[in-house]
Amino acid sequence: MTNRLKYALLAIVFILGYTSLSFELIILRQLINFVGSNTLITSIVITFILLFMTIGYYLGSTIKFKTNLVRNIMQKMIIFLTAIFIISCSYYLMEIFFNVMYLGGIQSFLWLVITYSTIFLAAPSLFMGFITSVIGRIIHRYDINYTGRFMAVDTLGSVTGSIATTLIFMPLLSVSATIIILVILSSIALFLLSNKKQYKFCIALSAFFIVWVSAVNNEKFMTGEQTLIKDDAISRFEIVGEDIIDGDVKSYLMQINGSRSSKISEYKHLMFEYVNFINDNFINTLPKDKTHDILILGAGGFTIGIDDNTNNYTYLDVEKDLQKISEEKFLHKPLGKNKKFIVQDAYLYMINNKKTYDMIVIDVYSAKQSIPLNFVTADFFRMVKKQLNPNGIMIANIITSPSFESSFSRRIDNTLRAVFPQNLSRFPLWYNAPTTNVEYVYHHLPEDNAIYTLNKSSAVYGQ
Repeated sequence: MTNRLKYALLAIVFILGYTSLSFELIILRQLINFVGSNTLITSIVITFILLFMTIGYYLGSTIKFKTNLVRNIMQKMIIFLTAIFIISCSYYLMEIFFNVMYLGGIQSFLWLVITYSTIFLAAPSLFMGFITSVIGRIIHRYDINYTGRFMAVDTLGSVTGSIATTLIFMPLLSVSATIIILVILSSIALFLLSNKKQYKFCIALSAFFIVWVSAVNNEKFMTGEQTLIKDDAISRFEIVGEDIIDGDVKSYLMQINGSRSSKISEYKHLMFEYVNFINDNFINTLPKDKTHDILILGAGGFTIGIDDNTNNYTYLDVEKDLQKISEEKFLHKPLGKNKKFIVQDAYLYMINNKKTYDMIVIDVYSAKQSIPLNFVTADFFRMVKKQLNPNGIMIANIITSPSFESSFSRRIDNTLRAVFPQNLSRFPLWYNAPTTNVEYVYHHLPEDNAIYTLNKSSAVYGQ
């Protein structure tokens, strides 16, 4: 084996190590837009990738070199890999897939992820394992002492893919650009596997792949609109015009990771009903005898308390560009001097916070498919209760079944009533929907366990 061939094979192994990790991380990032993010989703994706890579490793160890054109098989696999990277990673193509699944009646995020993984993750993972295994055998035939270095190159590729994808390309470029880089690298692997007679074909095919991946990741080409503001490792931001009357846009919707996060309009009735409910019934009715301290967990588009320029607000969110995007693209004005924005995970903030508030609004439950697990526990609600001032109010906006038809709706209600056994009210904003915004409101008042009975009733005293 010549050094040139050996280095070419090692380069392919490095690229496969890179693409396997990059592919996995891109998939996990994109799935947030459609099914949310939790440990179960991550576990399913990783399981499919590792399982089928393992099968690929085994198959690669059994193929007989003498009776198979190994190079030709690997070339076809890389061509398939490149195509599947484009189809499975691109947001707009994923959107089509999940819309079809929704229309087909599949609503459970568990079955959605399993179906997606079966169709789009199994085969490419198997092919990556197969090619890596075959190249390992080829190198081993010529140098039995090269196994350690071969494994080191594969692992180095994986480490590079992990770091470059999440710390460099997604944050500094975009998710779409990261997908294009993934396709370019797989095209390079195809070129390295080819002989001189195949170079023209490889160049033409690679050009086709690059044009294809650029097109399907281009918002203007795929939708004819320009609503995307940001698409990085943390968030996908879109500002979409809504409520179009006589050609005029009356409202603007902020979508974050596929969820309807916030809505702004000059017409109050067009804004989110739960935001109007909180503003009208609680914020606008606060006593005027003092300045109240209000904590908002989950800033959205800063529409809770939007017209209040008196009370002090602290908004929390993990998206560092949220205030800038909201002020420039959504609110079209800076936040008031009475409002400050803190970039921090709300759960960590509550753990370390020593300040108490007159009102705490919990608005982190962005969608039914994206429920942050930390924020539905009794431990979290106890922290909230502890940080309320006497006579303070907690409002939790939760997207759930208004008529307790789901186990989640019953268990979140049980959890809240275990922590807030008294003075807790529940306000479903709609009853004729499978899920809707349900507002839980707790008033932090002294406990009173007295009840009225026929034998003894203090109701006569007007108490």
